[in-house]
Amino acid sequence: MNSISFSNLDLLSINILVNLYEKKSVTKVSIKLNISAPKVSRCLKHTREVLGNELFIRKKHGLIPNEFADKVYPVAKKILVCCSELQKINCGVTNDDLYHFEISAPDIISFPFPKLLLSMIHSEKENISFNISQWGRSSIDDVISGKTDFGICSSDSDDVVGSFDKNLISIPLAKLESLYLICDHNHPLLKKNINLNSIANYPYVECNIGSLVQSRSKFQEYCIQNAMELDVEVEVCGAYSLFDCLRERNAVTLLPFSSIYNVINSMPDFHACRLSKVEVEHFYTNLSIPTLYLVYNRNNQKPNLPWLVDAIKSLVNSTLN
Repeated sequence: MNSISFSNLDLLSINILVNLYEKKSVTKVSIKLNISAPKVSRCLKHTREVLGNELFIRKKHGLIPNEFADKVYPVAKKILVCCSELQKINCGVTNDDLYHFEISAPDIISFPFPKLLLSMIHSEKENISFNISQWGRSSIDDVISGKTDFGICSSDSDDVVGSFDKNLISIPLAKLESLYLICDHNHPLLKKNINLNSIANYPYVECNIGSLVQSRSKFQEYCIQNAMELDVEVEVCGAYSLFDCLRERNAVTLLPFSSIYNVINSMPDFHACRLSKVEVEHFYTNLSIPTLYLVYNRNNQKPNLPWLVDAIKSLVNSTLN
């Protein structure tokens, strides 16, 4: 057996190895770690060369770890945990000093949050740790119960948010009054006039990213109102699964988040473009424009909560503008 030169294996490659094992997708790891997909692939190639093993088998629905990866993963995971503990010692902060916050947000918005938020926390010397999870069907219940400290979601009105619980506080962050087409960069639609009618001619991925109430998408409602046929291929609620579906089915989707460009920039095989103002105004003629809200329970008395809420508001504003 060939000896392994572990000194050539950097922490980023170890981090990518651990996340690829857990996520089974280069796309998901790229979004989580806020690095480009090509860089994830290069680091995986480097790790394979250092360890002398393929580690993963590429299948239709992602990367499947082999037996060697099963043995390497727990060791690599321990290395990351030790590095995290060293970082805490270096910062002079113990677990007892930290106030931990659970945040739930649409992944397509929170993509750049971890790095930027950590920078703000260190700059302001706030004793805060946090975890950001994807907004899902049960997220609002977690905010109400206190399991999640606050969340970011979209809704048609403040009344809808308030109807879930009297203790919910909702802060409007932004009107989502633009629409963005997302598809493969070689999609035939891109060679034609892009409008609501032409979009409806292709397989469509129903995407309710960040919606407070899970229901038909705005585009599906629009097609019903205008007696237009729409071939809905599948319904997803996160960016990770969205990109996989778009790639596999040569489908299209519409999203109201300008932050899609933050993700697309690291994924050269996808294309995003903003629909014209005329098309958007026509789209919302008989449909309400959704608003992005920050929601939390008024009974949450954690120190640093007001500071963290303001920090997230600032990040959302910079992400969507």
